Amino acid sequence: MNKNVMVIDNVMSEEMLHYCYNKLTSMNIWNLQMTSSPESEFNIVGASVYERDENFVLSHDMEILTSMIFLMIKEKADFLTTNIERIHIGAKAAYQDDVMHTDSDNASWTILFYSNPVWKPEWGGETIVGDEIIEYKPNRALIYDAKILHGGKAPTCPHLRTYVNFVVNK
Repeated sequence: MNKNVMVIDNVMSEEMLHYCYNKLTSMNIWNLQMTSSPESEFNIVGASVYERDENFVLSHDMEILTSMIFLMIKEKADFLTTNIERIHIGAKAAYQDDVMHTDSDNASWTILFYSNPVWKPEWGGETIVGDEIIEYKPNRALIYDAKILHGGKAPTCPHLRTYVNFVVNK
């Protein structure tokens, strides 16, 4: 564990990771209107899959898939509750650094799952959490307090950096 971030590698089998990535990227739910925060002037590719406070579920198939991913993470981090506030999926292209932001003012965890099955370190895509820089690595989950300022770095390659973002009450 880093200072503020729990890192879990090998969340699922390689076969399952490829399956999840292919399902995540092939579903017809992606839009170009997502932002990393209200202050951001840049749109990113993404979708809100589930928002508890808004009684919103985008796609039951995507909710099932992302919930399965969450349960695999929870299996390795049993302190997590199943009280999910929201689920977002996202993809960053080159030059799409996040605006540093927080995910919730509530007592919550942010869980960020890196869904690309193939990624080279020289392609970048790190996540900054507070003063820590965590490498984007396939099949990795980060868990940190949702009140900590954080943001994702854009890749330096022509590939999209994909992820699933969960906010879960403590």
